[in-house]
Amino acid sequence: MTRFVEGLAVGIPARDEADRIGPCLRSVLTAAHHADVPIAIVVAADACQDRTATIAETVLAADDAVRSEVLVTDHRSAGAARATALDRALALLGPSPERTWLATTDADTVVDPSWLTTHLRWARRGVDGVAGLVRVDWEDAPPELPDRYADIIAPGGIAFGHRHVHGANLGVIGSRWVEVGGCGTGPVAEDHELWRRMRRVGATVLGVDDLLVTTSGRLRARAPQGFAHLLAELAAQDDLEETA
Repeated sequence: MTRFVEGLAVGIPARDEADRIGPCLRSVLTAAHHADVPIAIVVAADACQDRTATIAETVLAADDAVRSEVLVTDHRSAGAARATALDRALALLGPSPERTWLATTDADTVVDPSWLTTHLRWARRGVDGVAGLVRVDWEDAPPELPDRYADIIAPGGIAFGHRHVHGANLGVIGSRWVEVGGCGTGPVAEDHELWRRMRRVGATVLGVDDLLVTTSGRLRARAPQGFAHLLAELAAQDDLEETA
């Protein structure tokens, strides 16, 4: 099945990400300029106590070729912030969710230049949702941590058909997003909740190996039980010194 896609809606939750939101958004803007459809980018700066919102506004305002907004929210929940950002980005592109693809990443993540064109390619093939892969920037991590992390993800593999689902690298067709009520508003694991909802309604969801982003290897979590929390737990298992 071939699907006509006329827009890309990008939603990014952020909480106290002043040090990382700039590189994240610049990478998303670079990816946007490789795509051949209108794009809207929305950042939900959620319960921030730093300059995240101001920096996001400055970076996005410098590129007038892409429609964008920064929403200041107080959800105190990654799930609610992600849902708010994606809902608003979808609304910015008009009332045709069946022709709009939603993509989401995290504020401490840098996407590949081909990120959005790859999303489009899967969308146009008629897939309802794709989960991409996440590289980790291990620059400040304890030296033993990468191997420990590799052991954890090995059962899911990293080839096409893998079982990993990361909010830092997901895409869904707008009509399915609306049908299932989005990703939920929980403070953690909203990415897995979205995938469960999609499967319940018979949506076609795939783990793909050509959709790549690089996320922070930090050990200090912004969200409870999130990715940084997992890395911190892995580090603590071997009594590794937390240096991130």
